[in-house]
Amino acid sequence: MKAEIISIGSEILRGQIIDTNANFIAQKLTKSGFEIEHLSAVGDNYKILLSLLKKAFNRSDLIITTGGLGPTEDDITYQTIAKTFNLKLIKYPEAEEHLKKFLNRIKIKISPSNLKQTYLPESSKIIINKYGTAPAMILEKNNKIICSLPGVPREMKKLVEEDLIPYLKEKFPPSVIKKSKILKITGLGESSVNELIRDYINKQTNFSFGIYANPEDIQVQINAHAPSEKEVNNLLENSADYLKNILGDYIYGYDEQSLEEVVGILMKSKKLKVAVAESCTGGMLGELITRIPGSSDYFQGGIISYNSKVKEDLLKIPEDIIKKYGEVSEQVARSMAENVRKCCHTDIGISITGIAGPGGATKQKKVGLVYMALANGKETLIQKHHLFRNRQVIRLRASLRALNMLRIYLLNN
Repeated sequence: MKAEIISIGSEILRGQIIDTNANFIAQKLTKSGFEIEHLSAVGDNYKILLSLLKKAFNRSDLIITTGGLGPTEDDITYQTIAKTFNLKLIKYPEAEEHLKKFLNRIKIKISPSNLKQTYLPESSKIIINKYGTAPAMILEKNNKIICSLPGVPREMKKLVEEDLIPYLKEKFPPSVIKKSKILKITGLGESSVNELIRDYINKQTNFSFGIYANPEDIQVQINAHAPSEKEVNNLLENSADYLKNILGDYIYGYDEQSLEEVVGILMKSKKLKVAVAESCTGGMLGELITRIPGSSDYFQGGIISYNSKVKEDLLKIPEDIIKKYGEVSEQVARSMAENVRKCCHTDIGISITGIAGPGGATKQKKVGLVYMALANGKETLIQKHHLFRNRQVIRLRASLRALNMLRIYLLNN
């Protein structure tokens, strides 16, 4: 079945918001066995939206729209869909009842513009939106299906998972089960990953593969299909195990796991505590670690020593070491890690110092030079990196590499 997603809202075209809705819907539809053939974004323009909807109904079997269901004049999704099929807009009493209860609960007085949201194309299957005021709908017409969802991401996600996907699964029970598994890789570049697994990939007939690159995070997606869920799960697990043998500890996790989540699991299992001392990353490493609920079990705190005086006063790094070797040096990274471990009373101290740019470089020390250290009280491990791209990417890559340094240490100790 050919599927299409249309995001509606002039704010998308102006770059005021990033359209994450289409990405989420595409993922959910793909996992449910639908093939996405078109993704579109259109502004709040009646003529352009009408033209796009007509094209969509000529080329696709399933059309999902998101946005344009609100109470204002530029919310025109339902009016345009009604015009596309020569349908009337009619009031749905259940939509009005929900709207009044919802607004009353949050103590907002109902207005005539709010009531606009209670009018949907006739013959629609209404979906009451428990998370907002705008109802969603599913309309079957001429062997085509259109589903309109609100543009508020939280509302849209809930309705996709609770209403749209169950409806589609019931209406189109799959003859073949399609599933995917994602391998999360760090410490290797995209081309290196490709070289290592290329021969295996080229020999497979039951799978398709995709390799996707983010800073310090390469993802290999394995796609498989089989008549039953048990069979497809076995295919995916066997393939993932084979790739694990090739890639080893470069694989840090699977599917939705993040590097910081994996590190947190390892820290908890080993009952260790960590502190961080950061310079060029400005607290980004600590922020990554504390994204994980329960990180207080293993993260004690950190020092953002952006200035040499802070390194001297709080981290007790002798002034002569900083003057002799510079703030961006192996010696300073070593002292930062060792001393933050002591002052925060932890098992492990991690440090990062570098030049994120665009200024601060010298002939000997270029933008992107980063030193990081890990101290455990018995030994101190040092890494030196030359990172590229802009300031923010260098800061992110440095933080992720330090986090991965911790992961590898925990795996081996």
